[in-house]
Amino acid sequence: MNLTLQGWLRAVAMTVNAPSETAERVLQYRFARPVLVQAAIVVSIANVLLLAVASMMATATSEANTLQVTPFALALLIAGSMLIFATAISRAGIMFGGTGSFDGALTIVIWMQAVGLTFDVAQILVMLISPFLAVFVGIGALMVLLRSMVHFVKTLHGFDSLGKAAAAFFIAMIGTIFAAAILMALLGIAPLGEAT
Repeated sequence: MNLTLQGWLRAVAMTVNAPSETAERVLQYRFARPVLVQAAIVVSIANVLLLAVASMMATATSEANTLQVTPFALALLIAGSMLIFATAISRAGIMFGGTGSFDGALTIVIWMQAVGLTFDVAQILVMLISPFLAVFVGIGALMVLLRSMVHFVKTLHGFDSLGKAAAAFFIAMIGTIFAAAILMALLGIAPLGEAT
């Protein structure tokens, strides 16, 4: 795997333009679970750093929507949500006859998170020029990532149609949202206005 900036940007482009082929390549690496957990932690820390940058760039009017949370708790929330999402993807896929494993699901979750971080960096750069345009960049990135993720789930579970992959993905998303809400409560994370 080419880990240079140019190589990574090429991998991001492949994820967008040829998601199924990219998923096959990514899943071929078969990383050990401890390595995957470490990667999830690294990606979570990177997420926290980017959120801190975005928060500093945000206007005062968005203060009411911020969270009362420490960086450590936020990193735990992100890493925990990734593990929950991977579990949900593997279980939901099996419900539809898929054959994907938890390790494979965690691999694609980490990969897509890393790709998403790349889009986040691009959005922050655009925000420096035009916050309004950055909103459309964010929406476009979300749509592209959703499309790519469905293809990744299809490849992971060996589905013969995108319909099954989409169903498994959205069931996993719903389950992850509920589980993440519980995790937030356990970590004491709440909107700033609700903090005690």
